[in-house]
Amino acid sequence: MALFALAFLYSFRQFIRLMTITPATRIQLVPNQSSSVLGNETILLNYEIGNYYELNEVGGFIWALLQERKEVSVQEIQDELLDEFDVDPVVCQAELTQFLESLLHEKLIELTE
Repeated sequence: MALFALAFLYSFRQFIRLMTITPATRIQLVPNQSSSVLGNETILLNYEIGNYYELNEVGGFIWALLQERKEVSVQEIQDELLDEFDVDPVVCQAELTQFLESLLHEKLIELTE
């Protein structure tokens, strides 16, 4: 019984770690996806799920950063967004977190140690 409880606790901690995105969180793209730029949009395909997604200019900018750097912190992405776009830092952080949570939920990115 204690072994099961320990395994459950470990799994729960892993789940919480995976679902918590902070400025220090490091992320990377998952391997089973591909993308293509069409005009101002970026099209993503998740092979595992079989879904495709359209990203606007800002989403495509973030995706390009992830492709270029392989692994990046949320704060690094936010800094790049603030340099590139005219956006309030508080709004940027909130919307970036929401966007990354969506990508995580759709299994397009993963959190790294």
